[in-house]
Amino acid sequence: MTGLFAPTGADAEARRRIALRGPITFAEFMEIALYWPDGGYYASRRSFGPLGDFYTAPLAHPVFGALVARQLLAMWRALGSPAPFNVIEAGAGNGTLALDIREHARMLESGFPGALAYTAVDLREPPPDFPGRWIRSGGIPAAGGSGVVLANELLDAMPLHRVTQEGGRLRELFVDAAPEGGFIEVTGEPSTPALAERLDRLGVTLSEGYRTEVSLAPEAWLREAFAAVERGYLLLIDYGHEAPAYYDESRRAGTLRCYSGHTLGMNPYFGVGRQDISAHVEFTSVRSAAIAAGFAEAGEMSQAEWLRSLGIEGYRADVAERSGLGRIERTANLHGMDVLVDGEGMGGFRVLAFAKDAPTDGVLGVSLPESAPAPLAGARHMPFGGGG
Repeated sequence: MTGLFAPTGADAEARRRIALRGPITFAEFMEIALYWPDGGYYASRRSFGPLGDFYTAPLAHPVFGALVARQLLAMWRALGSPAPFNVIEAGAGNGTLALDIREHARMLESGFPGALAYTAVDLREPPPDFPGRWIRSGGIPAAGGSGVVLANELLDAMPLHRVTQEGGRLRELFVDAAPEGGFIEVTGEPSTPALAERLDRLGVTLSEGYRTEVSLAPEAWLREAFAAVERGYLLLIDYGHEAPAYYDESRRAGTLRCYSGHTLGMNPYFGVGRQDISAHVEFTSVRSAAIAAGFAEAGEMSQAEWLRSLGIEGYRADVAERSGLGRIERTANLHGMDVLVDGEGMGGFRVLAFAKDAPTDGVLGVSLPESAPAPLAGARHMPFGGGG
């Protein structure tokens, strides 16, 4: 078989495990489909941008990276301007955010660029000529000292369990190999009591036939994040809901989604390793797990509120009024900025900050004097059409 339907190494690995041990949890299947070194989606696919499967905020416009740099500057100041100032970006993707942050840091307060020690972490190879430290890993390296662990749209791609209510009991959805090829779902007793414990802790009772996700992976990841720096912050940006909304009856089919070629799909067993699989983040449990790991809350707001507080409107006004820009280029750049604060899209994402032995008040979304003109979208960013 060739093309989209040809089995990948990830497909073969899932089948091998099922043949060896029987049906596997969806969490194990998702981990293979996304992260298996031979044919896993994030290990082999070019997933971002117009030639990929989806867009992220750094690709919408480089002003996102510029504003993240301003947030990092505020955290650096709150920590007493240490040198080095370790920033660890977990799930760095194609490196766009890292490059934009490093580029804009040079235009901010004197001393900050020299103190910034940036480490990008991802399973992929680094992009060509990446000018910083890149570690191929799914974990978080321990940098020590003072700094920030940054994760943009990472939690939504962590392997998760799927459960359903069947015959008045909580059952787990497992993945089995179909006799005629492909994969099928089968239900069984939960693989771990942690699934029922999570729902009980949240006060959630599922109705008959309700299907949903329970993500346990962030708990271990947050403990890694806590250990990564001796003093500093954790900055999370992702999309999702608090538990009452996440498990509302209106979401009785769950929030699992698949993306390929910018097309939304609902079948995670199609083209294993060739499509993204993700689900909305349940923030109530993430917050509880972060606190259990040792963090203290340091602020939370929508992405739109956060970017506005950091000064995106000033950058937008700069682009709108800048001389020398053609109409198409100006319109495209303004549109890219607007996408970032659209409350029905990326602007509705949540931004959560947590502190470790660091100040918690007034750290997230600190307004800073503008010290540089707004960056303009370049070749590595999404080419928004601006009209003819």
